[in-house]
Amino acid sequence: MTWYKEWFGEDYLKVYYHRDESEAKKHIDFVEEWLPLQKSNLILDLGCGSGRHATELFKRGYKVICLDLSSVLLNLARKRASKERCCLYFVQADMRYIPFRQAFDAILSFFTTFGYFKKDEENLQTLKSIEEALNRGGKFFLDYLNKHHVITHLVPQDRRHENGYEIIQERFYNQREERIEKKITIKENSQVREYFESVRLYSLDEMKNMLTKAGLKLLHCFGDFDGSPFNRESPRLILLGKKE
Repeated sequence: MTWYKEWFGEDYLKVYYHRDESEAKKHIDFVEEWLPLQKSNLILDLGCGSGRHATELFKRGYKVICLDLSSVLLNLARKRASKERCCLYFVQADMRYIPFRQAFDAILSFFTTFGYFKKDEENLQTLKSIEEALNRGGKFFLDYLNKHHVITHLVPQDRRHENGYEIIQERFYNQREERIEKKITIKENSQVREYFESVRLYSLDEMKNMLTKAGLKLLHCFGDFDGSPFNRESPRLILLGKKE
């Protein structure tokens, strides 16, 4: 089975437990500052995960549709929305084939929900799908990795203990395929579960070229959520723009 179909479940949230609601609030603050939105806007949270960004958007008055391929994460997002009394809509779908046309005023993608697919054409198809789902003049936000920073700051292995289980992460830069690959091992009591991640690393120039091919115009580029300009040492590559 493809890695992203296996990995994005409850164990994924154990590894990234620190990606919480307070972080989501800061992310939405950033989006509102640099990608001005109207309260009447319909927004797609692409790769919504457990729904932490979508619920924050709803609380601020936006209409939100949540899309993810993982049924486990979508169910957790539904529970979060119900608990927090947020009226959200949920769609299970592949990001390459967003099942909407000219429907959204903005599409937001947080925490490296890009570069999952083996072929460059498939990753480009994700951007084309975003373009097709946006209204004319609609805006996009893409929070992605900085290739140079990932390679130069690679930690080959780390391990930690959390709430009765051990998490071991092993990382490898696949130079031939330009991918960052990770093996995640979770040991809980007598059980051992293994997962994998594999994300294609694109440079800023490569991303600009793909956006152009997809019919999307880049307006802003940042290196982190503090609003710092992007450079080779930036921890993130944050892209904001619109459909022509």
